[in-house]
Amino acid sequence: MDESRRRVLAGIAGGGLASLAGCATGDTADETAFTIGLAADPTDTSRYDNWGGMAPYWTRVIEPLVWGTDDMQPKPWLATDWTATDDTTWEFELRKGVRFHNGAELTADDVVHTFEENILSERGDFVYGWLHLEPGSVTKRDEYTVAFETTDPFPGFPGTIAHNMIDIQPPAADRQAGEIIGTGPFTLEEIRRGQYVRVERFADYWGGEPAPTELTFRAAEDETTRTDLLESGEVDLIYMPAKSRLSSFRDRDDVRVDSQQSAGAVSVWLNIYREPTDDLALRRALNYAVSQTELVETVLEGVGEPARGPISTVIDWVDEDELPAYERDRDAARDLVDQSAYDGTELTCLVDTDMDDGRTIGQVLQSAFEEIGVDVDLEVRERAAINDLTDRGEFHLQIGSTGSNSPGADYLMWESFHTMGVDNKDRYEAEGTGLYNLGGEVDDLIETGYQARDPATKRDAYIEAQRKIMDAAVVVPLFYQEYVVAADAALEGLELPPIEKFAEWSELTRTA
Repeated sequence: MDESRRRVLAGIAGGGLASLAGCATGDTADETAFTIGLAADPTDTSRYDNWGGMAPYWTRVIEPLVWGTDDMQPKPWLATDWTATDDTTWEFELRKGVRFHNGAELTADDVVHTFEENILSERGDFVYGWLHLEPGSVTKRDEYTVAFETTDPFPGFPGTIAHNMIDIQPPAADRQAGEIIGTGPFTLEEIRRGQYVRVERFADYWGGEPAPTELTFRAAEDETTRTDLLESGEVDLIYMPAKSRLSSFRDRDDVRVDSQQSAGAVSVWLNIYREPTDDLALRRALNYAVSQTELVETVLEGVGEPARGPISTVIDWVDEDELPAYERDRDAARDLVDQSAYDGTELTCLVDTDMDDGRTIGQVLQSAFEEIGVDVDLEVRERAAINDLTDRGEFHLQIGSTGSNSPGADYLMWESFHTMGVDNKDRYEAEGTGLYNLGGEVDDLIETGYQARDPATKRDAYIEAQRKIMDAAVVVPLFYQEYVVAADAALEGLELPPIEKFAEWSELTRTA
């Protein structure tokens, strides 16, 4: 075992024993080394998005075949080109001369191994429905060509695999032992469980040598802790600083604050198959009760954009100007409540304990609904408990989000609003119902958009489906999410893509 792999395994075995102070950034003041404070623990092995002791997001150790552009389009990466040879077959041409961190060249065998052994065999039904691939569907054509056979026509396939979880690794990598061998601009050097991941520059990177020599990604899930770390100079950059301190940061010369609308959106999701939220008039009343602008300006302190639909407008087939607008109108809301069959029943509203500002948002909505004569009981639960209640349909409202970590975001329409989508399928098959699915024409429109190769056809179908969803008030849109980065003002070369986990870091430098 080489020395770098020995350090990785030692870090995994001894995680949590070392003091965090000073060990993440090292003892030397290296002007080409940077420390980044994340709002999630990159070493949390209980998370679904953890490969061998490290989350692949942000760290740029491993790479997918396809990348995402700033306008949410697929971009050649480890694959230089792709072609649909028929309705269900895609051929991808691999970039030649790409080296893994162990020195081996990337070939078609590595891609087949990654998909068949790491992705399709490990992740099961969820991946099959997401990628539309089944075991045995990825084959080698020649040394640098790979074919993918999707289960049905899926024009969005290239954009969907533009995702950091769809990374390419060779058979020599033993992820379960913490041996992650990628093709990225940085190599994994050390993991301290619950503390940080440290990576170093890969000099033979196919895209050119990155500017930083070293990056350390610190776990700092509490926003106050993250913000204090930046203030003290222990980190160079943080994601999502405490909102209460953003104003003071923006007034300072030694701190830069940047924000970017992401692919996420938060809404109140209404169970349209349970009384009394099966009543259209009541659902519309709930929409008229809410001021999205006031919510963003107060609770979110300006971090976010008021929403008119359930899916972020950074996705190219979303146009909120085409959707109905429910401006706050309490009189109209009260009239609709009177017209509805609502009889004073207390509605349950589920809130995830891990949702940023979730409890406060819920309390604001509870007050807004009370003003129009609708009683709501907030139930703040762990994610597992919420999943259990929604699986059984035992709720009226849920504050939840949609989002995409790849530019191919078609699944957002399918999983939430199609009758056979993951949110609705089980209840439809058991009872002929669902949760958020209108069925009929909306299903047809989603299927048209999903299988359309022409972007205009896709856009028209999805917009019409969203219009019908909002006409039927299936959700109360709240806000399109933004993420904020605060950093030492001396940092340059920082780019903020819509998908924050596609940060590249290669141009990051520090001015004198």
